[in-house]
Amino acid sequence: MRVFVVVLVLLGVLSGCSSLGLGRDDTAAGRAARPGGQPDVGAAESIRTAARATAAADGATVRVDSSGPARDRSVTTTGSGVVDFRGRTASTALRVGDLGRVDALAVGRTAFGALPPRAINDISRGRQWVAVALDDVDTGLFADTVIQLGFGITGNPADLMTILGAIRDDVVVVGPETIDQTPTVHLRGTVDLDALRTAAPDLGPVLDRLRTELSLAAVPVDVWLDTEGRVRQVTETLVPGEAATTTTLTDLLPQATVVAPPTEMVRDLFRELRAQRG
Repeated sequence: MRVFVVVLVLLGVLSGCSSLGLGRDDTAAGRAARPGGQPDVGAAESIRTAARATAAADGATVRVDSSGPARDRSVTTTGSGVVDFRGRTASTALRVGDLGRVDALAVGRTAFGALPPRAINDISRGRQWVAVALDDVDTGLFADTVIQLGFGITGNPADLMTILGAIRDDVVVVGPETIDQTPTVHLRGTVDLDALRTAAPDLGPVLDRLRTELSLAAVPVDVWLDTEGRVRQVTETLVPGEAATTTTLTDLLPQATVVAPPTEMVRDLFRELRAQRG
């Protein structure tokens, strides 16, 4: 079986925390920023609160960096773009392995990829975009898609703050780190897929696939929170050492909701493949 992997991208949590050298804070949020090897419920709640605060900004500019196996070879994807948390859409300009530049859109549960000219005739048959209905494809095709587009475990980076809201209480503090010259605290934990399904029922199909086909109940994540109590960076990992996606958030500002490309410009590749199989 192909590995269903991550490729996937967002209180006053840390203000005054001693681990960043800003004084001492004995609130749960402040305790979350102190290094230690034991799980800390306060640290988990800090992530949930930061995710809500980040989502409240409605959008962000992002960078993505993902790697993992796709079509039996290793693929690395890097790029940047914007996410709209409220509208659950994203738009990114990517460099995908040997394929080159790919413009990618996520609109709800559908992903779109605009391929480079040399790939259009081979894959999209003259149409600019290829569409993937994320809840309708099999595990292998889903993995290929989200790895190569750099989208996270749900196939839409705009779901990232919702994902973090389902963090378990097993969070530990790794310690203070700097992201893009910004002081942060690095936390590590796992996302509970049952809790995520309850919070976002529309994600049920993809979460059920993770559970039934890969026997997963949780997904490891690393989260970096800045001194304003917002999410600065997230790494989702499904296969340690093999497949992960890192999403770095820069400007937290409302972003325009992305719209799907015109139907006449899109080839629904995987729907056609299913039809050919009968």
